[in-house]
Amino acid sequence: MQPYSQQQIAFMALVVPTLIIMITGCNTKASSNNNPQPTSSTQVSVKNEPSTLKIAVLVNINDAQKQEQQQALIEYLNKTLKRPVSIEGAKDYDTAVNLLVEEKVQVAGLGPLTYIEAKQRNSQIEPIAAPINKSTGRPWYKSAIIINSASGIKTIDDLKGKRLGFVSKLSTSGYMFPVVHLLDLGFNFDSDFASVQFFKSHPNTLAALLDGQVDAVAVELDIYNQAKETGKINDSYQVIWTSEPIPQSPIVVSQKLPPEVITALKDAFISSPIGMLNFGGVPSNGYTIVQDSDYDRVREVKKQLNEKMENAK
Repeated sequence: MQPYSQQQIAFMALVVPTLIIMITGCNTKASSNNNPQPTSSTQVSVKNEPSTLKIAVLVNINDAQKQEQQQALIEYLNKTLKRPVSIEGAKDYDTAVNLLVEEKVQVAGLGPLTYIEAKQRNSQIEPIAAPINKSTGRPWYKSAIIINSASGIKTIDDLKGKRLGFVSKLSTSGYMFPVVHLLDLGFNFDSDFASVQFFKSHPNTLAALLDGQVDAVAVELDIYNQAKETGKINDSYQVIWTSEPIPQSPIVVSQKLPPEVITALKDAFISSPIGMLNFGGVPSNGYTIVQDSDYDRVREVKKQLNEKMENAK
């Protein structure tokens, strides 16, 4: 190999740095052209982030003080989430489910059974949090059958021939759990009761009992306990049955919300002040995280109800 001449060395000293600059410039330009553009998921996330977060809740709170306390929850969410939050009132369970399934709201306070029904209609729905029951200290509550002893009812067997009141066929504690129990005992809903009526909300259902419209009702146990504590109900009205623990009513969201918004919602509920009313109007001891599998027991009881109703035909 011949050694480079002084002229060749001088030429290379002049040309090579220029080539390096040119190559570096080309690479820089290529890198600039290859920068990833915003992904479709990022674009969708921005697109699906609502300016106002709409929450569907059952309109069943007639007490002015409770309405004020529920408004405090909305104001808390406004402040914590740093975005406007509005309530979409639902007159019954069907309306609440439809609002969420049809994506007219992004969040809803649903009962356990209504969540299951909504999930079947729209798989893009998930539970994120549930209130901790004040009386149990756990994320569950109970159903109860309340009777007017003036109607001559002392035990469940005495319900035969009487007028029964329920909340809704989509109510977990105000229909499904107590009805499965009554069917287990051999009651026939087509022939064993003088009447079976529905009153759309737990407070309305209990009020129907106090007004003498029915002889017994199935409602959430805490609704009865609250009425008794405030003197709205006397000792003539007794609890003759309570259910097994039922998973608490979940706060449900659409998974089409941006993940950061869902995370912020979870954090907001978990950090909420103790004693603040939940969307059902019942004081809670804060909230806890929940997931779909927490409601598998509700699915089991729903299946039992469908089978028993089918067999009773």
